[in-house]
Amino acid sequence: MSRLFPDRLLIALSPGEVSAERWRGILRPQVVEGSHAACDPAFGTEPWQGAVAALDALPLQGPCKVTVVLSNHFVRYAVVPWSDALGTPAEEEAYVRHHFVKIHGERAKTWRLRSSESPAGAPRLASAVDAGLLEALGKRFPKGGKARLVSVQPQLMRSFNVWRGLVPAQGAWLVLAEPDRACVALLAGGRWRTVQNGKEPWPELLERARYRVHDADPDALPDLVLLGGAPQPDAPGGRWKFHVLT
Repeated sequence: MSRLFPDRLLIALSPGEVSAERWRGILRPQVVEGSHAACDPAFGTEPWQGAVAALDALPLQGPCKVTVVLSNHFVRYAVVPWSDALGTPAEEEAYVRHHFVKIHGERAKTWRLRSSESPAGAPRLASAVDAGLLEALGKRFPKGGKARLVSVQPQLMRSFNVWRGLVPAQGAWLVLAEPDRACVALLAGGRWRTVQNGKEPWPELLERARYRVHDADPDALPDLVLLGGAPQPDAPGGRWKFHVLT
């Protein structure tokens, strides 16, 4: 481990388990250590508190830069329409927050928001995370500590950034399966068209999402599905073409 180039620690938080991979190297980084710990989903008053508490069971010794990837259990998503009326970052945040409040109610007023870059006129993919979760992570990895928190990423955003090179020009569905949770998003024509994050089995959520794309013929939408967290279906539907992400 170099003082100039400290290890990178990738931590994944989910309701039932937290895991960590320590990466070392610059040109050819490699995993040099891996660990995981079980969580109690019922711990505390918030669904993420058990996962944050379980971080104490992971071996996090030594200087490192920490990236935390949040399970889709802990994130809300929305495709936010474009507006020509926005001129400042504050106006953009207020507009995105208003969109989440319409969907989730007053509790969304305290969430931390993030939205993707998009070309003029195109919708944005936005995410919302409980401010308490981010504050708890900040306390777990305080400034000046050996383990320095450099990034907190929703699982959908992280997965898309890793696998975006697999999305053809006509677009694709991104399906992320977890225990008791699935997230389905569609990128088509260079634009985010829909996102669904729910407790249904992923095949059901995918079919439902296909019919909820605004102003689109379901049969004209992309048929490629980038599938993460689940194996290739034994008997895939005739319209879908699956690419399992590894």
